[in-house]
Amino acid sequence: MKKNVLIIGAGGVAHVVAHKAAQHNTVLGNICIASRTVAKCEQIIDSIHRKNNLADVNQKLYAKQVDASQTANVVKLIQDTQSAIVINVGSAFINMPIMDACLEA
Repeated sequence: MKKNVLIIGAGGVAHVVAHKAAQHNTVLGNICIASRTVAKCEQIIDSIHRKNNLADVNQKLYAKQVDASQTANVVKLIQDTQSAIVINVGSAFINMPIMDACLEA
């Protein structure tokens, strides 16, 4: 069974991670990229589509807004996206809220 992926962050590292996840989404499930700024997530998604890096076009690749400094927000996002894999590539100050959310979800 494929596992949905939640990528938190939309900077340079998130860009690389999202491209790699999209290239291997035949193994992974749907991919959600989440950040404070949805426009940055959408830029990454546009880049993936422009470079034809989405291996399985039947899987969803989408963006969500999240304030990852609040554990409850991340818990809700994990549950809403049904993500089994959470990749945190945001800034260091959100590490603990995301880890707490993963444990709670």
